[in-house]
Amino acid sequence: MPSLESSHPSRLLVRRGCGARSPSHYVLSNAGDTVSMAHLHACRCFFIEHTFREPKSELSMADYQVRRWDAWHHHMALMMIATLFLVKRGLALQDEALLLSLADLVLVMGQLLPRPEPAHGQLATA
Repeated sequence: MPSLESSHPSRLLVRRGCGARSPSHYVLSNAGDTVSMAHLHACRCFFIEHTFREPKSELSMADYQVRRWDAWHHHMALMMIATLFLVKRGLALQDEALLLSLADLVLVMGQLLPRPEPAHGQLATA
């Protein structure tokens, strides 16, 4: 069994709502002792918001027109799968290019994926 001890210091932030008996949120951080708990909470919120901001702008996560909950769930599941695919591609390309955004990865995939051949009599668009 792997050891839980590490050479890197870590802090566990546990939040519990007023009057609640059990904790509701856990955050594990490698921040030092000089970082305040309020700053840890603000950083956690930033990364959560950033995680949703990129798929909204690059993958059209917020562009849906649905009438039922199951259609919305279907759209969100497809967006999560597309985001996971691009993040994994970014990790695979990490040796060649560091810190690729989703916008960069969309451009890369546009060049790497095969394009359909135009049918006879159709104009090819760039």
